[in-house]
Amino acid sequence: MSSLQATVSGSLSRLLPAGVPRFIVALSGGPDSVAILSLCNRWSHSSKGRAVAEALHVHHGIRGAEADRDARHCARICSQLGIPLHIVTEDVEKKALAASISIETAGREVRRARYVDICKARSAPLVITGQHGDDQAETVLGNLLRGCGLRGLRGMEPVTEIGASGIKLARPLLGIRKSEILQHLERAELASMEDSTNQSDVYRRNRLRLETIPSLQRENPDIVSSLMSISVESRRRWEILQSRIDKCLAKAHILPPRISLPPGCWIGIEGPEIADLLRSAVLRAFGDEGGLVREHLNSLEKLATGESRSASLLLPGARKAIRCGGWIHIGPATGTPEPQLKPFQISPDTATDSLGVRWLSSFSEPLTIRSLEQGEKIPGRSGSIEELLRIQGVPPGIRQNWPLAVDQGGQIRWFAGYRNADREAAAMVSVSIANRCSVDELCYHLLRTSCPESRQE
Repeated sequence: MSSLQATVSGSLSRLLPAGVPRFIVALSGGPDSVAILSLCNRWSHSSKGRAVAEALHVHHGIRGAEADRDARHCARICSQLGIPLHIVTEDVEKKALAASISIETAGREVRRARYVDICKARSAPLVITGQHGDDQAETVLGNLLRGCGLRGLRGMEPVTEIGASGIKLARPLLGIRKSEILQHLERAELASMEDSTNQSDVYRRNRLRLETIPSLQRENPDIVSSLMSISVESRRRWEILQSRIDKCLAKAHILPPRISLPPGCWIGIEGPEIADLLRSAVLRAFGDEGGLVREHLNSLEKLATGESRSASLLLPGARKAIRCGGWIHIGPATGTPEPQLKPFQISPDTATDSLGVRWLSSFSEPLTIRSLEQGEKIPGRSGSIEELLRIQGVPPGIRQNWPLAVDQGGQIRWFAGYRNADREAAAMVSVSIANRCSVDELCYHLLRTSCPESRQE
C-alpha cells in the first residue's frame, strides 16, 4: 500500500465506523478530486462491509462548454470506477449577484448546501474533498497576508462540520503535496480535467499560487512545506487554547442571539487570547462571525479589559457589545429604546405571560409588576436596587425599566436579581420563556438574573 493510500485509508477508517452504508466524495473532474475518489474507492473495496463511495458533481452554470465537458468527464470516471454519480446544476452567478457576494463565495455556499442535501438524501454522514498540502499552504499564506492570528494560521481543518447540519466534511490530503497526487493519477492511468480559470489572475488564490509562492520559493525552496508545518503547529496550539476558551464559555449565559460573560470568566486567558474568546462568544451566540476583522477584535479586547473609554461597541452584522459591572454582553444592536413598562398583575399560582416571559407567583396575594423608580432601596437594606442590578451586569437602559413586584401597600416583595438579598423571597416568583421569538433585551436579562444557574439555552 502506498503512503498516499495509507493516509486516506487511515482517515476513512477513523471517520466511518462499521454500519455506515456510504459516504460522498466531491468530484469536480480536476486531478485532486479524481485522485481522492479513486483512493476512497480502493478503501471501500479492500475489506467486506465497508461504506461505499458515491460521487457528487456540482455544475456551477458558468464556464459554458468547459463546465459541460467536466460533467461528462466525471461521468466517465465514475463509470470506469463503478461509482454512482450525482450531478446537480446551479446558477452560481445569479446567486452571487442576488447576495452581492463573489463568485467564489457563492460557489462555496452552493457546494456546501448540496453536500448536505445529498448526504441527507443518501444517509451519508461524511463528505470527502481533495484539498491538499499545496492548497493548505496557499490558505495559510492568504490568511497571513490579511493579518490573521493563531486561528488563521491553522488554515483549513482536516475535519469540520458543515454548519449545524451534523454532516462532516473531511480533507484527508492536507498533508500531501500536489506532486504526489499527480504521480498517483499517472500510475493509476486516470485522466483529469483542468479548470482554465485556475490560470486567471483575477482570483486572489490564483495569484498566490502562480506569482507569490514561486517568488517566495526563490528565497526558500521549501516554503510550501514550511507553511504546511506552520498550519499543523498552529492547529495544535489552537486546540490547547480552544480547550481553555470552552471552559470560559461554560460559565457564560447563552440564549441565542445573546451571550453574557460574567466577571473573571476569562481567568487564564490573556492578551490576544481574550479576542479569540470573544470571537468564539460571537460564534456561540449568532452561529457566524458576521464580518469580524482584526480591528473589531482588538476593540472587543479593550472593551473587555476596561481599556476602552466607552462601555459599548458596535460590531458588524448589526451587533453590539456592552461592558457593565464587569460583565460583557454581546447581542443584536436593536437601535430602538425599550418600551416603557406598563404595570400588570400576577396572581397566586396562576401563570401570566408578559414582557416575553411567563410569571408564576407563590405569594398568597396578588402582586403588581411595575418598573423601578429612581433611588428605590433593596427591601431591608440601605443599598439601592439599581446598584445591585449594575453589579449583576444589567445595562443602564434596561435598569431604568426593571420590573418590581409590589403588594397592595406598595411594598417591594420581589425583583429579578433579588436572590443575593433574600434567597427565600427570590424563589417566590419564577420567570421562564413564554415565547422564544419575543425574547428582547429586557426579557433576556430578566431570565439571566432570575435563573443564574441555567446558563446554556
